[in-house]
Amino acid sequence: MTEQAPGGFDVTHPNVARMYDYYLGGKNHFPADRAAAERIIELSQGHVREAVRENRAFLGRAVRYLAAECGIRQFLDLGAGLPTQGNVHEIALKEAPDSVVTYVDNDAVVAAHARALLEGDPRVRFLEGDLRRPEEIVAAASAAGLIFDRPVALLLVACLHFVPDEEDPEGIVAAYREVLPSGSHVVISHACSDPVPEAMAAAGGVYGRANAPFEARPAARIARFFDGFDMVEPGTVPLNEWRPEFDALPLRGGFLPVLGGVGRRP
Repeated sequence: MTEQAPGGFDVTHPNVARMYDYYLGGKNHFPADRAAAERIIELSQGHVREAVRENRAFLGRAVRYLAAECGIRQFLDLGAGLPTQGNVHEIALKEAPDSVVTYVDNDAVVAAHARALLEGDPRVRFLEGDLRRPEEIVAAASAAGLIFDRPVALLLVACLHFVPDEEDPEGIVAAYREVLPSGSHVVISHACSDPVPEAMAAAGGVYGRANAPFEARPAARIARFFDGFDMVEPGTVPLNEWRPEFDALPLRGGFLPVLGGVGRRP
């Protein structure tokens, strides 16, 4: 019989959102999540914790840049994951209190936590939906109040490596690009297979037993997600190299196999 948490969630299979929460030192995880996450930590020689830390820092810097320097006031965060420290709405609303943030995720665990956290602020919304279905997401976001004739920041942070090749991740990004008006931006981070291909392949095997597959891609493939966008300097780079701030810490491993960048819709 399938073991379930009090909320009715299956806890016998690893869940990528709960694994990410474990990497970050959160509390929303179960033994199956911890076992899978510890295997990834072992395969990465501990660097996965560094990678998720840098991913959150990159997301924060990108949101601050878009809100403070680009005047973006609408944020659409796809594959948002479990609420944690440094959420998009916290950063955006601090920089620009008139911002509106729409989170989207198809995970029931994420939905339950997000709705409990976000309830009561009309500037912050959560939609349950699958980022692999752009038409449905755009329609739902529009119905919730997102205005697609004004610039939008589309956030695809640490989620496209959970979309396998057969589902055409480049085509998915292109479908979103076509509905974004001029002046909109896209923020993407993605696991890169180039530095450590064997470890990334092994990680794919671990995630294959979780609720979503994992597929790291070479840098050239990751760069293709930005087709049709003008790249913001410094381009697609290791996350710690994207506009580092004065208090940035050196990486223990000397490299980070996760790339990220920001593109502007011309």
